[in-house]
Amino acid sequence: MTAAVEKIEIRRLDPFEIRAFSHFASSVDPTYLVSAPALAVGVEADGKPAGLALAYFVRAAAVRVAAFVVKEPLRRRGIGKQLYERLIEELLKRGVQLADILASNPEPFLERRCWNLGARLATVYTFSKHVGEAPWLQETIALPPQYQLVPWLDLTEEDRRKALRLMEDDAVARRLDPFHDPGRVFGPSSNALRHDGELVGWCVVHRISQETLQYSSVYVAAKQRRTVAPMILLNYSIREHLRRFEEVPFGIQAVPPELPEIERFANKRLAPWADRVQRVHVWWKQFDAAEAGTV
Repeated sequence: MTAAVEKIEIRRLDPFEIRAFSHFASSVDPTYLVSAPALAVGVEADGKPAGLALAYFVRAAAVRVAAFVVKEPLRRRGIGKQLYERLIEELLKRGVQLADILASNPEPFLERRCWNLGARLATVYTFSKHVGEAPWLQETIALPPQYQLVPWLDLTEEDRRKALRLMEDDAVARRLDPFHDPGRVFGPSSNALRHDGELVGWCVVHRISQETLQYSSVYVAAKQRRTVAPMILLNYSIREHLRRFEEVPFGIQAVPPELPEIERFANKRLAPWADRVQRVHVWWKQFDAAEAGTV
């Protein structure tokens, strides 16, 4: 007896329908779709959400593709190709000339469609409970007397001023803005670190979906990057996450290439126990009038 074949529908979604597909775009806050210029195309299998392509406008004729995914059982059946073609069709109708997307390198799907490889943005480590087997996470690190760990939600005004000064002086700290999206900060795993009474780093974690914590801003001042400071921050944050893995089973950390010391630390201490390690790049594609006529 043969299994029933799902009825597949690919269609544009209105801003409020996207909420039913939000688990395909966990790093994107779907609430902005109500007001920000955006376009979403959904895949439904037997009437249930099964994939999503989501793009938002960064300029009048330029978009960032923030999500492009098809549910695992439907892959390798040409559905991703259909979703891509429908997304591009909708974008070209709206005069889009330039698009970019964050994806791994290599990425054959994009290569076959003549997307261009741009700069590397980060190395992304995805982990689950297996990370708790790492030796450096077996127990809580004893704090040296010159260090003090402070819950992020209990920062003093002086700590905030110091964090803002670090952001003024360091482009990486600005990019890893710890004050972004305060409503989703996961308090138990978010901390600041002081050295001799002065703030020198932080680990701010956001709950981006029911199942996933994103270690959104892990930053240590330059003079502390070759010390025990990175290990202190991540040891305390991940151990608090481990205590709650039944509730929130996945974690993601992205380390930009401008922090080579932190990346070396993550490659040594995190990668061997991670579920996946990806080098994420910006891929971009420019569309012209001729291409508009082929989609």
